[in-house]
Amino acid sequence: MLEIVKYDSSYLGYNLDLQIVKKLSFSPNIEEKTRERIFIKDICKKVKKSKTVLYTFKNDTIIIGLVAISVTSSINEQPSMQIDYIFINSDYRGKNLDILGNTKPFRYLIEFVINVAKRLQSEVGLRYIVLSPDDDLKEKYNNLGFQELAKSIEWMYLKI
Repeated sequence: MLEIVKYDSSYLGYNLDLQIVKKLSFSPNIEEKTRERIFIKDICKKVKKSKTVLYTFKNDTIIIGLVAISVTSSINEQPSMQIDYIFINSDYRGKNLDILGNTKPFRYLIEFVINVAKRLQSEVGLRYIVLSPDDDLKEKYNNLGFQELAKSIEWMYLKI
């Protein structure tokens, strides 16, 4: 059964990053694996400082993926939800999963963020979902409807 666990600054547990890392499989490439672990550690620090909220998507004790989101107005002064980090367990990358309605985890996490943004938009002003992806992921985000921001080579957006 899929379980979505939310971690925010009220989380009182110890070493959140270590708890998460032990439930994940990382890239087989040592450089990528190191980078992925560093990002998770950084995101967990931001959770503690109320700078982001982290959602993990678990099946039993294994984390399928995680996404960290926050709100910003630093992109063209438009109120936006920012995807700070998205990670898919290496064992599940590119696979359609029955537990996710026969959807790939990456797409499922993006759709989850869109739904959170739409709920928040009904309560407060919010226009876009934004992110700053690595160059090799830009096409993947384009395929999900994200567009490159005209005045920026690093930011992409999706109008809510």
